[in-house]
Amino acid sequence: MGFGDAGVYVALSRGDGTFDYTPAPVVGDLGYVNGGWRVDRHPRLLGDLTGEGRADVVGFGDAGVYVALSRGDGTFDYTPAPVVGDLGYVNGGWRVDRHPRLLADVTGNGRADIVGFGDHGVWVALSRGDGTFEPPRLVIPDFGYVAGGWRVDRHPRFLADLRGIGRADIVGFGDAGVYVALSRGDGTFDYSPQPVIGDLGYVNGGWRVDRHPRFLADLRGIGRADIVGFGDAGVYVALSRGDGTFDYTPQVRLADFGYAEGWRVDRNPRLLAQLTATGRADIVGFGDVGVRTSLSNGDGTFAPKRLAAPDFGFEVRSW
Repeated sequence: MGFGDAGVYVALSRGDGTFDYTPAPVVGDLGYVNGGWRVDRHPRLLGDLTGEGRADVVGFGDAGVYVALSRGDGTFDYTPAPVVGDLGYVNGGWRVDRHPRLLADVTGNGRADIVGFGDHGVWVALSRGDGTFEPPRLVIPDFGYVAGGWRVDRHPRFLADLRGIGRADIVGFGDAGVYVALSRGDGTFDYSPQPVIGDLGYVNGGWRVDRHPRFLADLRGIGRADIVGFGDAGVYVALSRGDGTFDYTPQVRLADFGYAEGWRVDRNPRLLAQLTATGRADIVGFGDVGVRTSLSNGDGTFAPKRLAAPDFGFEVRSW
């Protein structure tokens, strides 16, 4: 899916690595020309709002939240009116460089809800299952630009299921380390303003957004999200205990993919994805000379990296 000048474009997978594509928009809005949407003002995300297993479009425009519901055939039901008159650039005063907005199921009902990190903390708008949302409410007076002093360029924030119960929890990398807020299943969270790990943060650990990517992914295939950080010396791991805390030692699990090995955020993307049928997330890195992979051993360690494809690299075809 792409958001072009004229609106929303879709290419449907054929299931064999190819796509069916027609160069015409399926929604004549939400685009740069048609709608006046801008990357630096108006985030556009995909999430299953109805619990039917189909990805819907959620856009945060000037006037609030806009939704296009998937029909299941590559087209969408869309009305150019906000379903929430808040969380937008004008209505609400939300800014891309201050206020991350994410989609995740925080109730465990299979429907994606809105979680926004505003000036005064965490706001949640629960999905009603029909493309509309409950009014946003402030649920944590922290993790925000004013409330807590969190910054997009210093403090990554994620939503991930830490307990394996189907509900997304909050994980934030603050100055003093890793902070966690556990979902209660009703749109609220259990939160203590103390780090669960006194490392991997901006001050404690010296981690930087422009040097050290951090991710949440299930490394063991047990349904719980673990922390994977790409630091100066390589890959660091914190394994979820299933209660909002982690097993962590400040030791490199894989002495590669790090800043000292020449990996750069602006040149070499690193991702986590399941490459084998084990349910475990593996490392995929786009290095200078191609794609490097390292398979999860299932215990928080990884096999040595290997060159999986001599393409898609910074020096190979200038990706």
